[in-house]
Amino acid sequence: MAKARASEVSGLKAPPHVYDFRRSRRLSADQMRSLERMHEHLAGLLGTYLTAYLRTRVTCELRDVVQTVFEDVVRSQPARSIVATLAAEPLTGAQLMRLSPSLGHALIDRLLGGSGDVSVDDRTFTDIDIHVLERGLPVFLEALGESWAGVERLHPVIRLLEASPQFLRLVGPQEAIVQIDIEISFAHHSGDLTIVIPYESLKPILPKLTSVALLTEQTEDHPADIEGARLLRQAALGIEVDVSAVIGSTTLTVADFIDLSAGDVVMLDQQAAVPLEVLVEGRPKFLARPFVRSRRICLMIDGRIEENEGSQDHAE
Repeated sequence: MAKARASEVSGLKAPPHVYDFRRSRRLSADQMRSLERMHEHLAGLLGTYLTAYLRTRVTCELRDVVQTVFEDVVRSQPARSIVATLAAEPLTGAQLMRLSPSLGHALIDRLLGGSGDVSVDDRTFTDIDIHVLERGLPVFLEALGESWAGVERLHPVIRLLEASPQFLRLVGPQEAIVQIDIEISFAHHSGDLTIVIPYESLKPILPKLTSVALLTEQTEDHPADIEGARLLRQAALGIEVDVSAVIGSTTLTVADFIDLSAGDVVMLDQQAAVPLEVLVEGRPKFLARPFVRSRRICLMIDGRIEENEGSQDHAE
């Protein structure tokens, strides 16, 4: 009654509004924009790193960065997702990284030598699947740490990896979290990567999640740029390529081929004094001369073949 009389005296009639006490702890709009920019950078890094690691074109796109509560995240998780619990100092507590079933199956197929073009079925992930994925997840952690370098140098490591997300309890059901969704596509399939960061984990670095702080970091030469270039070069140098050289060729009849025996000499169309073409992934790149060392045929590189030059010009 006292509140009613006070309202009548003041002449104010403020309409009631809904207030959700579960979500009282929220990041500001400026802090959310900072997180969006950081994870747009993460999507770009993942596309580059995964393309080099999986040896196939991978595209990644940031879909959403939202604030919600952990209970909503648990309800939206597919039953057969791959979920990793992370520790990323200096962030406190634990964070989550989830791979959708379609992305998990495609990665496993690619890591085992397949194309990654697999149909999603209802098969659950086995312990063997988990161990295979452990080989590829460090690439995700490397990109995650690099994308945060403008704000804080993270050192993410995997604490737990399993295929039963419904049993994970990161924080309380009503605790505020930030959810980041990134779509990853390759081999005609796409899947989602979801990162969950509790509000409590972000508290130590909240003052740094501002546009001013990020702008200051970006205007200086940050060592993360040099380190990122080094890591990219290191990943590229580890890619295997097929290198071959044709010593010569000839044509035989089926009768002559059947009559071949040990000790027979077959004349080739390549002269010994003419350099051989060395093919890299089927394309002529170098000229070389053959020789024998320790009973093995070897090649000594003589020079490089330019793209606009033919092998005949070099031979002359």
